[in-house]
Amino acid sequence: MKIHKAFLLGLVTMLCAGKAKTQFLDHALGEIIIQLQPDADIRRLTGTFTTFNGQPTDMEAVREVSPPLRIWLCRFDHAKINENRLLESIRHRPEVLLAQFNHIVRQRNTTPNDPLFGQQWDMLNTGQGGGVVNADIDADLAWDLTTGGLTADGDTIVVCVIDDGLDLNHEDFGDNLWVNHAEIPGNNQDDDLNGYIDDYRGWNILQDNDNISGGFHGTSVAGIVGAKGNNGIGVTGVNWNVKLMIVKNNFTTNEAAVLEAYSYPLVQRMMYNASNGEKGAFVVATNASWGVDDAFPEDAPIWCSFYDSLGVHGILNCGATANANVNVDETGDLPTSCPSDYLLTVTNINRMDVKVNQAGYGLTTIDLGAFGEGAYTTSVGNTYGPFGGTSGATPHVTGAVGLLYSAPCPSFIAVAKSDPAAAAQMVRQYILEGITPVASLQGKTVTGGRLNLNNSLQLLMDNCGDCQPPTSLAAGAISDVGMTVTWLANDSITRIDLRYRAEGDNDWNVIDNVHSPYPLTGLTACTEYEIQLKTYCQDEDLGFSVGRIFKTDGCCEAPAPLVVNNLSQTGAILTWPSILAAQSYTVRWREEGTPEWMTFQTTNTSFTWTNFSPCGNYEYQVITNCAAGQADTGMVQTLLTRGCGPCREKTYCSVGNLTATDEWIKRVRIGSIDNATGANNGYGDFTNGPTTILEQGGTYPITLEPAYASQAFNEYFKVWMDLDQDGVFSNAEIVYDPLQTTKVPITGMIHIPPAAPLGNIRMRVMMVFQTVPGPCSLFGNVYGEAEDYCVEIVPTSNCALPPLLDTVEVLSKSAKIKWDKVAPAVEYLVRYRAVTDINWIELTAQDTSIEIAGLTNCTSYEVQVQSRCSQEESLFAGNLPFTTDCTSAVADPSESGISARISPNPFSESVWVDLGWTGKLGLGVEVELVDVTGKILETVHFKANRNQRVELARDGVAPGLYLVRLKTENQYFTLGKVVKIR
Repeated sequence: MKIHKAFLLGLVTMLCAGKAKTQFLDHALGEIIIQLQPDADIRRLTGTFTTFNGQPTDMEAVREVSPPLRIWLCRFDHAKINENRLLESIRHRPEVLLAQFNHIVRQRNTTPNDPLFGQQWDMLNTGQGGGVVNADIDADLAWDLTTGGLTADGDTIVVCVIDDGLDLNHEDFGDNLWVNHAEIPGNNQDDDLNGYIDDYRGWNILQDNDNISGGFHGTSVAGIVGAKGNNGIGVTGVNWNVKLMIVKNNFTTNEAAVLEAYSYPLVQRMMYNASNGEKGAFVVATNASWGVDDAFPEDAPIWCSFYDSLGVHGILNCGATANANVNVDETGDLPTSCPSDYLLTVTNINRMDVKVNQAGYGLTTIDLGAFGEGAYTTSVGNTYGPFGGTSGATPHVTGAVGLLYSAPCPSFIAVAKSDPAAAAQMVRQYILEGITPVASLQGKTVTGGRLNLNNSLQLLMDNCGDCQPPTSLAAGAISDVGMTVTWLANDSITRIDLRYRAEGDNDWNVIDNVHSPYPLTGLTACTEYEIQLKTYCQDEDLGFSVGRIFKTDGCCEAPAPLVVNNLSQTGAILTWPSILAAQSYTVRWREEGTPEWMTFQTTNTSFTWTNFSPCGNYEYQVITNCAAGQADTGMVQTLLTRGCGPCREKTYCSVGNLTATDEWIKRVRIGSIDNATGANNGYGDFTNGPTTILEQGGTYPITLEPAYASQAFNEYFKVWMDLDQDGVFSNAEIVYDPLQTTKVPITGMIHIPPAAPLGNIRMRVMMVFQTVPGPCSLFGNVYGEAEDYCVEIVPTSNCALPPLLDTVEVLSKSAKIKWDKVAPAVEYLVRYRAVTDINWIELTAQDTSIEIAGLTNCTSYEVQVQSRCSQEESLFAGNLPFTTDCTSAVADPSESGISARISPNPFSESVWVDLGWTGKLGLGVEVELVDVTGKILETVHFKANRNQRVELARDGVAPGLYLVRLKTENQYFTLGKVVKIR
């Protein structure tokens, strides 16, 4: 449901009741300019005003700005006193000739000095490029009042851009990029306890880190919102100054990923609100220049309702509609068909002030237009250029939201602090009511117009009231029996009353005419109290504000957070915050899998563990012991001691949420790992299970097998190894990619680089229906499973693995196997078994090939080979799979009057088989392309003729070795081997 104008009118009326004129911040808070009489002493004057109306002023003389005229700049704490009354009192002093506030002088030339600003017709259209004069957002007029950056209360304004990242090396963002100063980068800790580890530069939902670099699309989007203005470089954004919070999602629009992306700015704003600006970030807007076509709110109720959750905490959201000439009311679109009072939906306007043909519209779903097509802004690669689409239109509106929050109107920011949702709705309404009508949008959008930055800013200023409530209500010095309440007052307030009550009480305790800070005493321990303030101004009062809840200390509760420091192979130091009600603490711990707890009671707030085992998993918790036998037990937490190697000690990205009900990884085989499991709820962590040794420079076969609940699907496998041991699976660390899907077991080769660092590293095996997008953060309708393993990289031995293990010929009862020579090897141990067997059958070979006889026809086998040198032996190289023929014998084609020529061989696209036939004509014949596992990849049926030409591999196959076979009604022929190259 869209916002009701009647509600907003009431809110604005409440703010502006009794106002005589528009009021905004026109002077530096806490500063007065005083001109003294010739013989007056500034120190005596400031000493006279050490206190004012019983409150300390902290007044001081800063400097004499004009000695000839005896003019001084003085400073005081404006939060403690009424500055208007102080100024009036100073003016009445006999030693004072004149006194005034230190008024802010504003720049009137609002054209920035950025050299490419002349190409930014969307900001100021003078007809450049053949455009319509004044077809712009009137940015130059808006900038006469504010250029962004800070609220009237000094809050740093943050706008969140959710996109594909940003070019961190671009010259024109400067200090407009937001960083989380409460986070220590690279220490693998959640320093600010916001639920994100090392989120210093923002957040990447795909990798669970702050790698926000990239931005082929996002660099332009962010530049429109807030490229640094008036810095003599490049272009400017709607905001010359603003903090751009970057959340990288690479346009992942499955619903879980969307919610994850939006959750980051929500968490930051919630922390800011809860801490009165001490934590988090003052995020006022998000930008989504992406979406899903042909989708309706009923398809994504959680996604749509999330905008309400963001709005309640003060975040207004902007979304781009479809880049197609469709009626979104009828066809649907996400997010722009979501019916939220905290969402602005945007279509695309060009420099001729006309809706772009390829841009969505909707009388009930699309709010307004903005300039997008050809908007000139920042581009990836530290360049500049035209951007376009609704992707370019939307950040103009998002930037407008940020700029409106910088309006010099203290009463508006007071609302933003006391009622964040109401402030967000006010900004939304100012933007919608401030539009410039556009004929091509009439009857096609909610407003029938496009963004006008100046109009919206003036609407806000026109509603800027005289009587402003105090802001930043907080409580400090909290004990079990009291707390100190603080707030920030302003010069319009003549008096403040305070009232408070314990949770569950009906009656209020009212205290008249209070000043910040105000101590509340005589409270009850471990009790929540609601506190409200009532504001009085010269001609009106605002009534009591919305209450805030604060809780006294003295609860018997387990300490949190528990912090582990100095973690080693054998111990660690555990610390926790002090609990007022605690008489002592009990620390208890045990190694995972053991029943008995070890305990230690202490009155300290730290404990040192010793005698832990290397690479051990331990559970621990802390119990608070209070008076009268009361106690509170904290949550059980876990730690892993050092000594496991990078595989388990590094923090790796989550695979996300894979659905494995219908398909999963059945079996993984590489080296000595042969792990057959079930669905594992979409993720199997086997890093504490089977492992294998892999040599530097070695090449190893890997076999991956899918499993299904019923129907077989096309599954794509991909394998990563963290070869550089940095905790990230990069594209360069994809060690196996078959370049095709499969429904059956698939075998490939993994090569370990000769210079790969030694040690225990992580291997991730992914199996996903149709394609594997990446190793991390897969959400939504993603079907398959992921499994993690540890593998050990060791130096190359002198007795190397037998390389290039392959089949020469596979018949129904025998198979010939070959490999390349290992120089120091004196013999080779060959072992094989049917894949359904447990035990191996061993043979010894003196040469580099062997024929295995006595096999069963139509059976799948695997074979491995080990080099044996004079002093040592290698690992087994394998598992090479093969399947014996299902016929009793394979005939020689020449004996049946059949000639065959295969060309080209090797082949890169398709392969041709030319057959000559002297036998009986008209017989049914099949030519098959078979891989080394015996899987038939392609079959061509025809009737025998004198000369026949058959094309195979027309649809493409992966590089590798294949067999070409011919089958008649009663015989099987192997025509030859072919090799596919890239």
